[in-house]
Amino acid sequence: MSILVELLMNASRAEERKIPVLGLDANVVGEIKLPKTFLAPLREDLVWRTFIHLQTHTLQPKGAFKGSGHKYSVESLGAGYGMARVSRIKASGTGKNLAGGMINFAVGGRPGHPPVPEKKIHKDINEKEKRAALLVAVAFTGNKEAVRSRGHRVPEEVELPIVVDDSIESVAKTRELKEFLEKLGLGEELERCKEKKIRAGKGKRRGRRYKRRVGPLIVISEDRGIEEAADNLPGVDVVKLKDLSVLHLAPGAKPGRLTIWSKSAFEKLDERLLGGWT
Repeated sequence: MSILVELLMNASRAEERKIPVLGLDANVVGEIKLPKTFLAPLREDLVWRTFIHLQTHTLQPKGAFKGSGHKYSVESLGAGYGMARVSRIKASGTGKNLAGGMINFAVGGRPGHPPVPEKKIHKDINEKEKRAALLVAVAFTGNKEAVRSRGHRVPEEVELPIVVDDSIESVAKTRELKEFLEKLGLGEELERCKEKKIRAGKGKRRGRRYKRRVGPLIVISEDRGIEEAADNLPGVDVVKLKDLSVLHLAPGAKPGRLTIWSKSAFEKLDERLLGGWT
């Protein structure tokens, strides 16, 4: 059974649910109908597969230079000289003379089995499967149990999904956005995202010493300054609805990210994900 068929069957059986719309003071200013997208079946395996495939689209091919270790003329001296019979570099008068060359077990030789740029690292995925995974990832954001299992701090009184008036798109200062999130009851979540953990392994000396936690995602219809306001809040990301992807909603292939929707983005959700899919 396809994701869409199951979603429509759930929608036909479910009662119409109203979601409160909050203002910047975190008080209820209205109501909005819950989109059908949130009734999709919770298929974590589908989200995981799609995330892995989409992540390969961000990778860049890399490999060793084809001429690496082949710059010199080499010749083996043969037996009878009391030295290994490996190919020796012919560069008299230099420090490279008689050094091993054209072999992968000598200093200055060619690399052995190096990474090659021809390797296929881009994994293709069907368009319908990718859209189905996005539907499922959105549905996970409305499940409080799934959101909490990711580690997000969500108070009991907060109802998911969180929908905010379009005035949130015009918040242009970090201080104002932080105050709003604290009014929502997400102060503990912001403190969690500020904590830094030292990475295990060699990565700590390769420019990625610290790891931070992923925090709330704010989905908007149009940016009127909020993207710049969220830059200085650790863990908080902002994305336009047209750019929304499984990579945003399920970091690390684990669905259920704490998501805040602007009213206009919430209204266009079904049109964006279900429009033209029959």
